[in-house]
Amino acid sequence: MKNVFGKTIVASTVVFALAACSETSRELVTDPADRVFLDGAIYTVDGERSWSEAVATDGGRIVYVGDNAGARAFIGDATQLVELDGQMMLPGFHDAHTHILIGVMADEECDLLRIETREEVAKKLQECQSIDGLGEDGWLIGGGWGEWLWPEANPQKGLLDILYPDRPVYLESSFGHAGWANSRALEIAGIDGETENPPAGIIERDPETGEPSGTLRESAMMLVKNIIPALTLEQETKRVRAGVALANSVGITAIIEPGLNDEPMRPVVSLADAGELSLRTVVSLSSIGWNAGVFGDEVFDYLATREQWRRPDIDVDSVKIYMDGVIEYGTSPLLEPYADEKYGSGEFFYEQAVVNDYFQRFDAMGLQIHVHAIGDAAIRRALDGFEAMRAANGVSGNRHQIVHLQLIHEDDRPRFGELDIGAVFQSLWAYPDDAAMELDVPMLGEERTWQMYPLASIQASGGRLVGGSDYWVTDIDPLLAIETAITRQDPWSNTGPVLDATERVDLETMIAAYTINGAYQMKLEDQQGSIEVGKRADLVVLDRNLFDIPPSEISDAKVMMTIFDGRTVYQPDQE
Repeated sequence: MKNVFGKTIVASTVVFALAACSETSRELVTDPADRVFLDGAIYTVDGERSWSEAVATDGGRIVYVGDNAGARAFIGDATQLVELDGQMMLPGFHDAHTHILIGVMADEECDLLRIETREEVAKKLQECQSIDGLGEDGWLIGGGWGEWLWPEANPQKGLLDILYPDRPVYLESSFGHAGWANSRALEIAGIDGETENPPAGIIERDPETGEPSGTLRESAMMLVKNIIPALTLEQETKRVRAGVALANSVGITAIIEPGLNDEPMRPVVSLADAGELSLRTVVSLSSIGWNAGVFGDEVFDYLATREQWRRPDIDVDSVKIYMDGVIEYGTSPLLEPYADEKYGSGEFFYEQAVVNDYFQRFDAMGLQIHVHAIGDAAIRRALDGFEAMRAANGVSGNRHQIVHLQLIHEDDRPRFGELDIGAVFQSLWAYPDDAAMELDVPMLGEERTWQMYPLASIQASGGRLVGGSDYWVTDIDPLLAIETAITRQDPWSNTGPVLDATERVDLETMIAAYTINGAYQMKLEDQQGSIEVGKRADLVVLDRNLFDIPPSEISDAKVMMTIFDGRTVYQPDQE
C-alpha cells in the first residue's frame, strides 16, 4: 500500500460549481479548502456510523465529507491534495485517562519502564550512576519498575544501597502507587522504625527489625517525594513537549489528564501559550497532585484558583479523587476478603458520608468528578456517592467518570448507565498478563481474577465505554488497547490464555470508545470525535482499514498522519 504522502500535490484545477458537489458540501463554495483528502476508507463515527471516501478541511474545520466527485469542488490553486489510496481515516483518538503531560522521563531521570527481569533492572540502575542527579545531594529519581518482578511487589533497599551508598534514590513503580527508596533517601526524609504510616499510606518494614524495607505505598510516597528537589521549568517543559509528541505519534489529539496541581500546570500552560500544545486537554485538578492519597476541605480552596490555568484548549472544570489504591498491594477495599488473608477486606480512603458530601459540592461547582476506583467495594462507594449526588443536585450534565474498574460487582454494572457515569477502562490490561498471574491471582483467587475488566457487561447494561491508557503505567497506543478489548489476549504475542471471552467487545465499540465517547466525556462531542462538516479537523490516518484485517493484527497498523486543527502534527519518518 502506498504511503499516504506519496501522492500529495498542489492542485491547479479551477473550483467546480456547486452542482458538481454532493449534498454534504457547503451551499456556496467561495474559497478553496486548505486540504482535500481523496480515495480513503473514511469511517466517520457519525450517528449512522457511515463511510466516506473524501474529506476537505479549511481553517481547522471540516468543510466537506462525501465522495471524491464532490470533494473536487474544494480544490483550488493553493489546496493541498492528499491521495489516501484506500488508507483509513478516523477522528483523532481521545485518551480519557493519561499522565502524558507529566509521565515522559526527563534526561535527568532513570527510566526503568518495560524492563522485564530484576537482573536487567540492576544493570539499568548501574548505568544510571552516570546521571548527575538533582540538588546538592545528587538525588537520583525516575521509575517504571514492574511490581511483578518482586515478591509481593516489595523491592528492598539493599540493591539501591550497594549501588548508591551516599546518594539518595527514589524510583516510582510502573503502577504509580509505590516508591522504592534507598537508605540515604529514607534518612533525609526522617523515615525510620518509629515513623507511623500516614493516612492511606504504608511504609513497608522488615518483619524482624521493623525498620523500613525501602518500599513506600500510596500516600507514604509523599514523605520522600515532598523533599526531592524540583525539576526546572525548562526541564518540565521539555517533558511536556515530549509527551505531546508521543501522544500525536499514536494518533491522539485529545486527552483527560488527571491529578495536576500548580507545579505541573506551569509548563503545560507555557506550551499552550506558545502554540505548541497540539492536544485538546481537560485537566482533572487535585490539591495533592496525581499521587494516591486523600485530601481534606482545602481542595475547595485550591479549585477556586483554577481559572488561572484555563486556556482555549485547556479545560480545568474537572477534579481527580482517589477511592482506593490498587488490588496488587492490598490497598483497594473489596466486598469479599482478599485471598491473602493478611489483607482482610482492605481499607477505604473516605467514609461514605465524606464521598457524598464531596461529590455534591464538586458537582454543584460545575466540575466533572474523575474517580480512581479499582476494587469492587471502592467502585460501589463511588457509585453510591454519585447516586446521592444526583438525589441532592439533580442531573447536572457534568460528565462524571470512574477509571480503571478492575473488579466490578455484577449488581453494580447497570448503575453506570442508570447514573450516566463514563466507564473509562484501560482495556490493554484486559488479558492475563504477568501482573495478573503473579499478583492478582494470589490476591483475588482464580475466580475473581477472571472477572476483571467486564467491558461487555457494562456495555450490555447500558453503560458508556470510554478509552484510556493510564500512561505511563501502560503503553499509550490506542490500537493496542482496542485489539486487547476485542481479543482479551496478549496483543504482542497473540497467544496464551484469554481473560473471559464473554467480555469481548467489537471493533465498532472500541473505535467509539476512543473517539466520540471520549469527546462526550470532554463535553466536546459537538466539536470533535466524529468526521462531520463543521467539526474540528482533528484526524488520524492509518496505513490499513481495521475492518479488513483480523483483530489480532489491529495493533500492527501504523499511524501515517495525525492532524490537529487541519495541520499535520505527526508523520512517520520517510525513507
